Amino acid sequence: MKIIWLASWYPNKYEPVNGDFIQRHAKAVSNILPIDVLHVVQLGKNFEANNEIETINAKNLTEHICYFKFKKWDIGIIDKIRYNTLYKKTALAFVENFIKTNGKPDLIHVHVPMKSGWVAYSLKKKYSIPYIVSEQASYYDDEAPDNFKNRSLFFKLNTKKVCKNAIAISNVSSVIAKKMEKLLNVKNIHTIHNIANTKRFFYMPIQPQNEFIWVHVSTLSEQKNIPGIIYAFRQLVAENIQLCKLVLVGTYKELHEPLVKQLQLEHLINFTGEVTHHQVAGYLQSANAFVLFSKHENFPCVLVEALCCGLPVVATNVGGIADAINDNNGLMVPSNNVVALTAAMKSVMMNYKNYNQAFIAERAKQLYDDEVIAKQFVALYENCLKDKV
Repeated sequence: MKIIWLASWYPNKYEPVNGDFIQRHAKAVSNILPIDVLHVVQLGKNFEANNEIETINAKNLTEHICYFKFKKWDIGIIDKIRYNTLYKKTALAFVENFIKTNGKPDLIHVHVPMKSGWVAYSLKKKYSIPYIVSEQASYYDDEAPDNFKNRSLFFKLNTKKVCKNAIAISNVSSVIAKKMEKLLNVKNIHTIHNIANTKRFFYMPIQPQNEFIWVHVSTLSEQKNIPGIIYAFRQLVAENIQLCKLVLVGTYKELHEPLVKQLQLEHLINFTGEVTHHQVAGYLQSANAFVLFSKHENFPCVLVEALCCGLPVVATNVGGIADAINDNNGLMVPSNNVVALTAAMKSVMMNYKNYNQAFIAERAKQLYDDEVIAKQFVALYENCLKDKV
């Protein structure tokens, strides 16, 4: 079985964490069968790169990263059309050359339909190569500011065309999968969740301590509603249930440090700044519970990583989060409801002994371990190719 991946998002030298969750899936599947990932970097019309192809080999995984040069004319919509046209031309030539050199694949796996789906659709018409589409984006959720309904007609029509011509579709959550099914009028959608490397993210009992440590991991962007977490935490401190601390792990700490200073919580809230994925595991394993107050999501990787570390989770009931959270491992609250968030965090602290952290971790491993998810992708490939025959 020969599979190539076409990824719309993927880590590259300009964007080292762009689509890193797709790379994690690729690494997991490559432990079962060889995978070639092809990615044409989309830096946009305002960024000048040089024409270059970078190849990275690691055991069964080979990553082919293509950069292309674009010089804008400073004519708004014209530049956008020129950029998209050049992208499509570059991507088609890149992938066709790969196929001529390495042979025709049995199946193409598209990650995020726009824009790699354009290429897969063209190759299906020209070479009769079937393709599947995996979608990780959250814009099928009405709460997302860039939601699908508000996208351009061009975006909507092309996404629908790509998905309707796919032999199968997967989404990382059942909730967003159902919304995709309705919005795109497509069938044959499978739920294959995001993964956790359970050799890195696993339960480690922490020593008894006087303070209760809450942890949050993200970019700390507007979507994650960090001010809401800070205000809820302030109320917990005011109620003096137990000495508690909040660790905010992520990049954009400068956006929120002024609020923490204004509320005089500097001694109780710690910003780590940007850390490596390996370091994230350490912060999760050193905490008592995980909090996520996003305005919209699909199925965030860090959610399952926290569960694999045995942490009870308090999270907003948005996107696919309901796929993962139940009475045994945490609580969900409405988006933007700081009062409800405070109450849920308080409940977890007061009932902490009722959460069986070893069980939370073991159940999460059974569901989200990278080997488990990789086998689900391989089974989908086999079924698609069997149906084709």
